[in-house]
Amino acid sequence: MTATPPSSGQHSDSTRAPGKTDTPDTSEGLAGAAQAERPAASGPARAPLVVTPEEAGQKLLQFLQRRLGREVPGSALLRVIRTGQVRVDGGRKKPFFRLAVGQEVRVPPLSGIAEPAAAQAEPATPQGTGQNGAEAAAAPGLDLLLETPGYVAVRKPAGLCSHAGTRHKDSVADRLKAMYAGAPFAPVLTHRLDKDTSGILLAAKSYAELRRLNDLFATGGVSKTYLAWVDGAWPGAEPQLMEDRLDRLELAAGEALKGRKKILEAQEGQGKFAKAEARPLLRKRQATLLQVRLFTGRTHQIRVQLSLRGHPVISDAVYGRKVRGLPMLLHALCLRLPERALFAPPPWTGPFALPQGLLRELQAALAGDSPIA
Repeated sequence: MTATPPSSGQHSDSTRAPGKTDTPDTSEGLAGAAQAERPAASGPARAPLVVTPEEAGQKLLQFLQRRLGREVPGSALLRVIRTGQVRVDGGRKKPFFRLAVGQEVRVPPLSGIAEPAAAQAEPATPQGTGQNGAEAAAAPGLDLLLETPGYVAVRKPAGLCSHAGTRHKDSVADRLKAMYAGAPFAPVLTHRLDKDTSGILLAAKSYAELRRLNDLFATGGVSKTYLAWVDGAWPGAEPQLMEDRLDRLELAAGEALKGRKKILEAQEGQGKFAKAEARPLLRKRQATLLQVRLFTGRTHQIRVQLSLRGHPVISDAVYGRKVRGLPMLLHALCLRLPERALFAPPPWTGPFALPQGLLRELQAALAGDSPIA
C-alpha cells in the first residue's frame, strides 16, 4: 500500500575515555587556547538542541552530524567540540560522549556551519495508522509492511538499492529520510538486501532500537528465510545444509570479468564461513523453488552458494544468466524477531507465481507461536 510522503548505519560501540571533561571548564588558560583555535562566529546564538528519547545513547559527534546534516564537514564539528565551543548542559564533552534524554547541546553560530534543520522541526507523523504495530502507508514506490514505535518494516522491490551509491542515487534509505523529514530520529536500516533482491527490510526509529536490532542480527537473534527460483532440478527432497568458505575473486593486473564483482569459493581455511539451508518446495521441468534459511550474512551469500552447486537464481545476471524482462527471483520472505514474525509474499507473477495454499503453509510454519505481520 502506498501514500503521499511528507517528502548502513553502522554505529560504533566504543565508549568515552574517563577524564575530567564532564564539568564546565573555567580555566582562563584553556579558554584562551580554545579561543585561538576557534573560527569566527557569526549570526545570533542558536537555541540549544535538546536530546529526544529517540536520540538518547548517541555519541555527541553522531548527534550533531544527524542534526546539522551532511553539508556540515565532520572536521568542523570535531574542531568546535574539541575546542570547547560545544557545551552539553554547560560542560565540555569529548566527541564520543554518549548523550542522555533531555540534555541540552549548545552549538556556536559559526560561519560555514549551517543551522540545524531538525533543531526546531516538529516530529513528522507518516500518514496511516502507524502506531503499536498497525499497518502504515509509505511514499509512492516504497511500501511499508509494518510500523511500530521502534521500527518500520519495508517491502523493498527488486531494482531499488538499500543504500545509494556512486552509480545509484535512489535508495530505500533516502526515501525513508525524505518520508520522515523532521522526525527526531530518521529511520536507519539495520541490514541490507542486494539491489535486485526483493523483500523485507527493517529500519530503526530510535538509536536504542538501532542498537537492539543490530545486536540481534549480529548474534543470530533474527531468523531469516528467503524464497528463490533456481535453474534446473534441485537434487533430492530433503533440506540440504550448504557450508562454504567465500572470498572475493582477486583478478590479476589488466584482467577483467565483464565489470562484475564476484565472490567465489576460497581454498581450505581461507575466506569467510557461510552457512545456509535449502529445501525444495516446488518443481518445474527446468526450475525449482527453494526455501532458504540464512545462518550467516555474507555478501551475495545465497546467490553464490546456489551458483556453486550448479543452480543459480533465475535471472541473476552476475552468478547465472539474466532473463530479459524478468527480475531476479530471490525474495526475503520472513524475518522472525523475538516479539513477532514479519511475512511478505513475493510479488512474482506468471509461471513463477506461488500458490496461495503454499504461502499459507509457509506463513504458519515460519511464524510458529509468534504474532505475525
